[in-house]
Amino acid sequence: MMLGCSICVYCAANYLNIKTLLDLTCQTVADMIKGKTPEEIRKTFNIKNDFSPEEEEEVRRENQWAFE
Repeated sequence: MMLGCSICVYCAANYLNIKTLLDLTCQTVADMIKGKTPEEIRKTFNIKNDFSPEEEEEVRRENQWAFE
């Protein structure tokens, strides 16, 4: 499923309160993220990295547990 379609289906499922469809679309997006680096995730979801290199390093240090 393409990202745009997944997000639209997610929004519709959320609005219509269809829990099983909401769970399925959340899992689809989670599978798209799984095993990717932050840079790959940014590219997949077209997310701009607006952190300076220093800010990014600080965030990585504060959240080191997530990278272990």
